[in-house]
Amino acid sequence: MLKLLNILLILLILMALNGCDKSEGAPAATNMDSYYPLAVGKYITYRLDSTVYVNFNTKKEVHTYIVQDKIDAITKDNLGNDAYRIRRMIRSQTDTTQWFDNATFLVIPTLQKTEFLENNLRFIKLVNPIREFTTWQGNNQINTVDQFLRFYENWEYFYESVGTPYTVNNKEYPETITVNQIDEVDGDPGNKNFAYTIKKSVEVYAKGVGLIYKDFLHEAWQVTPTSNYQTNSFGVKLTILNHNF
Repeated sequence: MLKLLNILLILLILMALNGCDKSEGAPAATNMDSYYPLAVGKYITYRLDSTVYVNFNTKKEVHTYIVQDKIDAITKDNLGNDAYRIRRMIRSQTDTTQWFDNATFLVIPTLQKTEFLENNLRFIKLVNPIREFTTWQGNNQINTVDQFLRFYENWEYFYESVGTPYTVNNKEYPETITVNQIDEVDGDPGNKNFAYTIKKSVEVYAKGVGLIYKDFLHEAWQVTPTSNYQTNSFGVKLTILNHNF
């Protein structure tokens, strides 16, 4: 009887040790830092497809550029937190020599989340730990009382396709995560006799690289007082072309 108890005790200890090994190993494989690596000098080059609204907001066009996002310094945000400054340079598709300053962003990483500061708007892009269907309010630091920014209200981000391959420009990235931010259509975009709104935003991050794809569109068509797109309609699509490290 004593021998049997000893055997059972050994088995229980082994099971407990195995359980500890698995739990300790899991977070490192799903940490957001590996999907958004930050270092001064790192850059990613993208094709930028920008949806704009012309002819007094009655017609939409897609203008294509090449942009390069490069981390050029470690600085502070307006709250005093350590932040990585990203400088965006832009050029046309055809002229490969003329680059121009286009924008500056800040990335603020903490143990719990990665924030992105753009045009004084603070987005929570990623949170820890990365698990399938983890959800969070990614825009909850944006003042949506402002009518121009109201479309950002109550977006529920969530992870999907964690650790799966994703192909961009015929190149497969073996481990990626998809961050679904919103996908809503109100009304019928095919019928301009009535108002409609499209809100779509998704981002894909590759392990060891960072953001490799982004597709954002906010499009609002109004019929009163005039039939045209609302002034806060815009779209941004980023597709990775190359990166250094």
